[in-house]
Amino acid sequence: MIRSDKWLIYGAYGFTGAWIAREAVRRGLRPILAGRRTSPLEQLADELGGERRAFDLSQPTVVKEAVKDCRLVLNCAGPFSQTAEAIINACLETGTAYLDITGEIDVLESIAQRHDVAVRRGVPLIPAVGFDVVPTDAMAVLLKQSLPSATSLTLALTGTGSLSFGTTRTIIETCQKGGRIRQNGQIIRVPLGWKRRRISFRSKRLWAMTVPWGDVATAWYSTGIPNIEVYLAMPLWAIMVVRLLFPRRLHRSLSPDLRAMEPLVRRLLGLPPAGKGSKKIDLWGCVADDQGQSKMATMQTPDGYQLTVQTALAAVKALLDSDLCGGFFTPTQAFGVDFALHTDGVDFRYEDASVS
Repeated sequence: MIRSDKWLIYGAYGFTGAWIAREAVRRGLRPILAGRRTSPLEQLADELGGERRAFDLSQPTVVKEAVKDCRLVLNCAGPFSQTAEAIINACLETGTAYLDITGEIDVLESIAQRHDVAVRRGVPLIPAVGFDVVPTDAMAVLLKQSLPSATSLTLALTGTGSLSFGTTRTIIETCQKGGRIRQNGQIIRVPLGWKRRRISFRSKRLWAMTVPWGDVATAWYSTGIPNIEVYLAMPLWAIMVVRLLFPRRLHRSLSPDLRAMEPLVRRLLGLPPAGKGSKKIDLWGCVADDQGQSKMATMQTPDGYQLTVQTALAAVKALLDSDLCGGFFTPTQAFGVDFALHTDGVDFRYEDASVS
């Protein structure tokens, strides 16, 4: 890994990227601001000061040149299905560590498949250092530690608190692919909203449906548990709409008018636009083994964007201060469970498994 303290945020002028960049500068961490479009990048750089680098990801030599003197890159430009591969290719060539804030299952799996190459080249690849999946990854590991014989993991959450346009776009793209679960160690496709159930979150009992959340990919690497499902709390009427509408209409091709679909997605999820909500998020998790034993836990976190800013910058700081070896890592594999538990506003506790 490069012995430099330089680090770069790609997608620095997006909603989350700009929030992270501003907080980084406030903390004295001076990122190189980068992205595809020159104008918004210059506006942000004029506000924050420091270096800026505008480059498109379509030209590998340009990307390689842009990151070759950096210790790490934090990719905040989603959908990550369109950005991660090009940046990772450059990082593997230059010895630059890679971080991102994705929760996209296909992206996470593709990064995991590059583990051996990353090991040989001494390059850490650590995706999902935001709300997807830092808190749930820690919860999964803690539950597995409490029941080492666990063969199934169920996670649930009440939402991210608010939605930016970029996150909404990623949700729409993800919905095109239907649902995902992990079964006997393999990720399989299921209909969106394949299962529904009521979950006893810490604050209240809510209906929830299965969703293709990032932990379907990452929790397998963190815990070795072969059967994984993730649920998202939604009103029962919204679950019915999703099961009827999304597979039939959104499963075809991405609408060219993404902004017209934002109100629909927010209405179904019951979430305000980004910056308009700051509620706490409830998480729930349960593991069980083949003998019928189970363990349960709950967690509360800040709004998803607030938590992402904290954990992404904590990951940057941890990498700048360490000599982590090369390879693919989940957040908990790289930084331990305390990485999530010591984040401001995060509260974890075990619960009575008889109440689920």
